[in-house]
Amino acid sequence: MPFSSSLTTQRFSFGKSALSPYLGLSLWVGILLLLRGPLQSLMPHDEGWYAQQARWIVETGDWVSQPWWGAPVHDRMMGIQWLIAASYKLFGVSEWSARLPGAIASWGAVMLTYAIGLRCLSPAIALWGAAILAATPIWMQASRLAIQDVPLTALELLGIWALLQAETQPGRRGWGFLAGCTVGLGFMLKSIMVIPVVMALGPYLVLEHRRHRHLLNPGLYLGLVVGMVPAIAWLAFSVQRYGSLPLERTFGLLVNLAQEDFHNVGPLYYFWNIPLNAFPWPLLAVPGVWLGWQSPYPRKALWLGYPLVLFTLLTLFKTRTWYYPLQLLPFVALLAAITLTTLGTLYRTGRRRRLVAGLTYLLAGVGAVLVGAGIVALLRPQWIAVEELWRYALLAIAAGLGWLVPLGIYWRSRTRSRRAESAPLWLTGWLLGPWLAIALLYATGLWGNYNPDVKLALTTSPLQEVVATNPVHILTNSISLGDEDAVLITFYTPQPGVATDNWQTLAPGSYAWVAVPDLGALPAEAVRLGQVRDWVLVQIPLEFRLKGISPCRQRGEISTTRGWSE
Repeated sequence: MPFSSSLTTQRFSFGKSALSPYLGLSLWVGILLLLRGPLQSLMPHDEGWYAQQARWIVETGDWVSQPWWGAPVHDRMMGIQWLIAASYKLFGVSEWSARLPGAIASWGAVMLTYAIGLRCLSPAIALWGAAILAATPIWMQASRLAIQDVPLTALELLGIWALLQAETQPGRRGWGFLAGCTVGLGFMLKSIMVIPVVMALGPYLVLEHRRHRHLLNPGLYLGLVVGMVPAIAWLAFSVQRYGSLPLERTFGLLVNLAQEDFHNVGPLYYFWNIPLNAFPWPLLAVPGVWLGWQSPYPRKALWLGYPLVLFTLLTLFKTRTWYYPLQLLPFVALLAAITLTTLGTLYRTGRRRRLVAGLTYLLAGVGAVLVGAGIVALLRPQWIAVEELWRYALLAIAAGLGWLVPLGIYWRSRTRSRRAESAPLWLTGWLLGPWLAIALLYATGLWGNYNPDVKLALTTSPLQEVVATNPVHILTNSISLGDEDAVLITFYTPQPGVATDNWQTLAPGSYAWVAVPDLGALPAEAVRLGQVRDWVLVQIPLEFRLKGISPCRQRGEISTTRGWSE
């Protein structure tokens, strides 16, 4: 297939202004970022963990400690907690404000994907690539989570864009300074996990050095130093307060992650996980690699070498998760856009008609199956035993209708002149299916309302009256405080008290969360007020009989262990 990208910017832009593509993309991604169901609740890990740590920052005014129920944790850097805490300061504590930094970073990443594509490829590929990123399911889900990875990716894209600006723009040292700063700020977000990103830039920095000479730019190294100031300052204050514990836990965790597969997913995990979570764009990105290699576009060591090297490094890293590859997705989107714009050229010119027709009918076939399945689910819900099936049915219908659009455009555009006019609409139809599916996932609450039962229990009678007006402690023996349910209960408890492993240290009449297996250690007079999953809210009695009480462990260090992730 010959490479072509003659679909001009005018066919894809929203006007003659250079700002028009940015405005159009802002509308395209902004609608999705603003959509949400009426009810919202957090994921426990890592969203609930970071959201609660940021809440403690706001409540205590302590921007150094990284606690969990009073015990220092310090198992990662502090960047995302600071961002969420700043959002809390402006808008109050809520799921929306906890997720706001990620949403803003996602918008910025889409804009930067367009800007990078504009410098490295063509206006059409840049525009479609940015639009594809906003229609990538796993990217958009992560964009509305209070986690590190979307802000980290936005910082990485900002650094890459700054390097591109430093190639030709005046103020080369200033752009290099900005690029260097993003590395240090990225370290503040995710510590040494920025190292694979710097390594992935190696082919561009080294192989094309004679052209851009970034490695001789003093601004780059000054930016590296200045960008590391927040991380070094925070680590210094933490060491001053807690000794070597912050260093041991932060970097010890990363060594463990690099050496052991804690999730036990195997070395081929990303080969199926990325295509599944980002469907269908990785399937288009694969031929995009070949088409891109044959293209005349410069800087292949960047837009082609960077994602390939980073993918290799992430695959070699022993711990593999769904969110590490988020850093790849802007470039996956650009590579998919190379394929998509090539198909658009074939559609417009009438070449390779069988290929274009076959893909159009294939897409429509998938759409028809989705629409049919959605209608069946709505009309015969008893056939499929899934709770709230109607939400999934609407999702399938929306995605299916979107993917039927290219077939309708294809049927209506038989002549070459009509195909030239309808090519942008035909291409847009490829994106409508995923975009509409994402919109329904947000609007129905399938994304965003992850644990409604925990939030509902703590915001309605009979528990609301107790937790809203009283500190609630937590008794931990058999279940770690880092347990998923414990994380959620902590965030949705308005006034967390103290953690203890001995109920006798709590004042008579006080309230505490107690894990179901630990209820036997309480006196018979303890009042059970309600249960949320495996945790029971109890009131310590004012008077009780010590006789017959099961022995408790002596008060010791409270475990805050949770699943390995970074």
